[in-house]
Amino acid sequence: MQWIILIGNESFNLNLIRNLKHYGENKSTNLTENRFVVDYGYDHVFYESAADIINDYEENDIKRIPFSNPQFIMMTYTNEKLMKQILSQENFPRDIYIDDDNGNIVPIEDFIVS
Repeated sequence: MQWIILIGNESFNLNLIRNLKHYGENKSTNLTENRFVVDYGYDHVFYESAADIINDYEENDIKRIPFSNPQFIMMTYTNEKLMKQILSQENFPRDIYIDDDNGNIVPIEDFIVS
């Protein structure tokens, strides 16, 4: 499994993602209050609130995040193509940044086309 981190402002939260219409899903299941999974048949995408993850960021990385009170959601996936399709959905939040776990923290629009 691979993962990215979705980073948004103080109004960005897990319920915002949970309440989206996930195109192509078979079902969504709440695993805990801070974690849910979307089942796409063979592939699955897990979303988990990751508030404490800011402690893992170095000062230079935090400076690259344009939010004064950033909120973090870990998105764990089994299929990169599906992950990019999800992020490209017209109803997916646009005012967020993506940490790709390769040293890049970029706006979602830049991440989708990379």
